[in-house]
Amino acid sequence: MMKPMRTMIIAAAGVSMLALAGCGGGDKAPEGQVVATVDGKDVTIHELNAEIAGLGAQAQSAPKKLVEAVALNRVIERKMLSAEAKVRELDKSPQFLLAKTRTEEGLLVQALQGDIQGKVQATAREAAQKYVADNPVVFGDRKLFTLDQIQFLRPSNFEQLPLKDAKTMAEVERVLIDANIEYRRAPQQVDTMLIAPELSKEIIKLTSSPNAEPFMFADQPAGAPAPVVYVNMLTSTKTQPFTGEKAISYAQQILQRQEVSKRLQTELKKIQTSFKAKTVYAKGYGTVEAAQAELKKGSPAAAALAAPPAAQPAKTPATTPVAPAAK
Repeated sequence: MMKPMRTMIIAAAGVSMLALAGCGGGDKAPEGQVVATVDGKDVTIHELNAEIAGLGAQAQSAPKKLVEAVALNRVIERKMLSAEAKVRELDKSPQFLLAKTRTEEGLLVQALQGDIQGKVQATAREAAQKYVADNPVVFGDRKLFTLDQIQFLRPSNFEQLPLKDAKTMAEVERVLIDANIEYRRAPQQVDTMLIAPELSKEIIKLTSSPNAEPFMFADQPAGAPAPVVYVNMLTSTKTQPFTGEKAISYAQQILQRQEVSKRLQTELKKIQTSFKAKTVYAKGYGTVEAAQAELKKGSPAAAALAAPPAAQPAKTPATTPVAPAAK
């Protein structure tokens, strides 16, 4: 594994060296925090370290000096090319200015989130111990569910599908085939340590009957054009306790994330409130709430598109939907 990585970095160094051929520096060598100059502009040690961090795993298996050289040449090459782009006035194009604004705003949002997150105090051990005790399904009584699962994008006529009458997975498939809905059927494993405790309890409740029927929940993964519906039939359950110091540490992480999320939401609402009077919409544009209210007056399908609800047929867990664990 080490050889290919070194070869990759050496090859990258060769490409950069070719691009930089003939680009010698000035008479005086840079000193201190400056590791190189490009047309009189400094390249600092901080830029170099950031570039090295971006190399990831490749940098861990190669000699330090080679890694530094590759990273430095990448920084220099980027500065050279960006300087040439400015000479051609490409930095004044509408497309560039829009992309620059979006990137800067995104970075500032990340910085704000990091600032808020950094002010959240670490979760106390006692709180984590209480969380472990209050959620045995996540820890001491942790379950691994193996499911026979069918996945499909939620269609606009979902409420009209006779899925509530389907008692087996084969009948669910028949409903989807008759409705000409594409789907995927494959086994999946769900770990109660990784999903909401409420959903875990609901799954246990729904599958405890000797004549258990398929149950479903929905989620909209990033990038999906519509909510994804998951129809499931439990095929096996395994108990695998998660206890001790690792469990307490994991509970601290969960509570810390919850507190950060709560703090971010609180700050977001404050900022939204402060900017509400400063935001003016052009005619025909407005808030999401106004758009949803307007769509409710129109077709049900349009309203569903604006605020797609989780699937709610019979036996759907009334909890926050989550995507299934990866296979």
